[in-house]
Amino acid sequence: MGELAAASKVHVMVSYWWSRGDSLANHQLGQILTRAAGVDEVDLTDPQSIDRALRIAVADPAALAELDQWWQMVETRRAGNSTRNPRLGLDQSIRYLTDRLDTAAITPEALGECRRQIAAVDRTIISAKNLPELAHPDAEMLDLLGRYLEARSRVLALA
Repeated sequence: MGELAAASKVHVMVSYWWSRGDSLANHQLGQILTRAAGVDEVDLTDPQSIDRALRIAVADPAALAELDQWWQMVETRRAGNSTRNPRLGLDQSIRYLTDRLDTAAITPEALGECRRQIAAVDRTIISAKNLPELAHPDAEMLDLLGRYLEARSRVLALA
């Protein structure tokens, strides 16, 4: 594979695995990109910041090799499971459900929307059950799951 093709592949794969939201792996990525890009710190929450740092990093053969190892390590760590970290959308889903539930009168349409939201979140949690975020949850994840179960129970009680 040519140098340009290798750099493009690494750029795409690193971007992809970064977007899965593995906090520990992304912390390591931040260290690699900060060193390679020669900046104080890469903003791991900003896709444009990641993209700019990656463009600089893949031009350096040593950084390219390190990034190639990084994405393969993440893929292995997550056993190829490409499910995003449930933490990334769980707070938003909880707010969606509680906002609907806290209205004066919940319509059948709103209840149906809440049930669809629950089904989607449940599928995400089930598909992520073996990922590090759920296999070894931290206090924040446990809090989010508890809040989600409370909101979920409120919706299901309206059946």
